[in-house]
Amino acid sequence: MFSKIRNFVTPMYLALVASGLWLLLINLLRDQSGLVLGLRGTGDWTTGQRPENWREEILLQFPNSPISLTALMSMLKVEITTDPKFNIFTKALPVQRATVSGSHSSALTTIALTGTTPAKPFKKGHALINERTLEVIWVVADPVSPYAEIVVLRGKGSSAATMNDLDGLVVVGTHHQEGAAVPTAVTYDPSVVTNYTQIFRTAVFLTKTAMATKLRTGSDMLERQRETLEIHAIEREMAYIFGTGVEDTSGPHPERTTKGFVSLITTNVSDFSSTGLDIDSWETFLEDVFEDGSNEKLLLGGNTMLTTINKVARIHGEIQMTPTSETYGLMMDRYRTPYGYLMIRQHPLFSKNPTFRSWGIVIDTQYLVDRPLNGNGENRDTQYLENRHNPGDDAQKDEWLTESGLELQFEGVNGLVKGASVFVP
Repeated sequence: MFSKIRNFVTPMYLALVASGLWLLLINLLRDQSGLVLGLRGTGDWTTGQRPENWREEILLQFPNSPISLTALMSMLKVEITTDPKFNIFTKALPVQRATVSGSHSSALTTIALTGTTPAKPFKKGHALINERTLEVIWVVADPVSPYAEIVVLRGKGSSAATMNDLDGLVVVGTHHQEGAAVPTAVTYDPSVVTNYTQIFRTAVFLTKTAMATKLRTGSDMLERQRETLEIHAIEREMAYIFGTGVEDTSGPHPERTTKGFVSLITTNVSDFSSTGLDIDSWETFLEDVFEDGSNEKLLLGGNTMLTTINKVARIHGEIQMTPTSETYGLMMDRYRTPYGYLMIRQHPLFSKNPTFRSWGIVIDTQYLVDRPLNGNGENRDTQYLENRHNPGDDAQKDEWLTESGLELQFEGVNGLVKGASVFVP
């Protein structure tokens, strides 16, 4: 997915005011090294490149600033929600597998399984193979409630052998007699993932006297607009990473926060704080992350974590980290793994925190969606609202306002790394 829009030139204009922004534009057109990038007009953009809405224009202002994730999301999918609580239904490939509960001799034909209703994926006519012994068994009756066991014939085309606790049984097809009736149907329900939109507000407040005062540095209002815009984006970025997803109805009106990556990712989470990171554990983590989803994913990490990964690359020559051209307007490294490619980007907000310097998130951008609230003629996507002060105030108060939430489809295709501060050779 990254390769499709590599070399994409990111526009860096602040579309807040139609005129008088030359000083602000010069500031925004500086990258972190202080160099001034080429000034471009709207006619220079590729067809379809101009975002044409506030959210994308705002996020594209700071491609090399601390808002790596939200700048990235400006180029990804956006789907409006018409309710502050939104649900998505996901359905992955069925898991036609169960594990044995306890020990079973080669003669036993009723096999107990572990878990809650573990026999539901099976039906009469299924053939299962024991992953350890390679014994093939046939399911001879449809499981019944509470779906904790299966009735089978043993050693079909193989040798019957004792089953041990937690042996894996996996479906290897179905078989049926000639002229048999239609078999029992097995269906799978989708999983429901719930999240909320969160209201982000950042105010600009200046007295009329301050607005009328001439400064050597230019308009103070323009500087406050630029500064609060960046703060607004940073706070939204942090919520999309660390938000916990709360709907508090104790007040006169509901108050909600969106779930971020740390709350949403539960499957592929590795904490190396106590053991350190070695090549085996790192590759096991990557194997799990790349088991499903895209073969190219994004890693956003703190400086300490990236240093640890660099040490892995230096010692183990089969891992290659090579610089690549700009992707999504962000300079990244391309990390070749046995399972796929990681596009690596240092995340300044992680790096500036002593705890999260050694953290990182692996994102499959194909399943990442921004969900602004928009309905009944009211657009709650990022916007700049003027004159929010009380009538008669000798001051002007404006604000940036966004109401949006994060949608992470198929959390199992993503990953979370903690405590990757020590490399173990």
